[in-house]
Amino acid sequence: MKFSIGILQMAGRLADHASARQTVIANNLANADTPGFKARDIASFADTYTASDRMFAPRPPRPGHIPFNDTGGYESFESSAFGAEDPNGNTVSLEDQMVRSADIRMEHDLALGIYGKSLDILRAGMGRIR
Repeated sequence: MKFSIGILQMAGRLADHASARQTVIANNLANADTPGFKARDIASFADTYTASDRMFAPRPPRPGHIPFNDTGGYESFESSAFGAEDPNGNTVSLEDQMVRSADIRMEHDLALGIYGKSLDILRAGMGRIR
């Protein structure tokens, strides 16, 4: 018997999106002093979520490689704050990246909240209240 609940799938995808976006932002912060590095981001969850049940599967890395830049199938694009470009061509603004990181934290907390409350509703429906 297949048991599928859309809200739980959506919450899982929201958490996956937050994780992928955090990976991109962490990569930006790690390269904040790299000459010529261009800051990147991925599209918002609302823009990437589709009702067609598209699942994102991460690519397996080669043996011995750390999959630091793996964004779980989400496409990243150049994105930087206005006026953030340094004379060496780097477009990473630490302040902008920290604000984006805070947004990602809220997105992840929202996903966990949705998931937890949905499970509470299911438990109550089955007569098992915590």
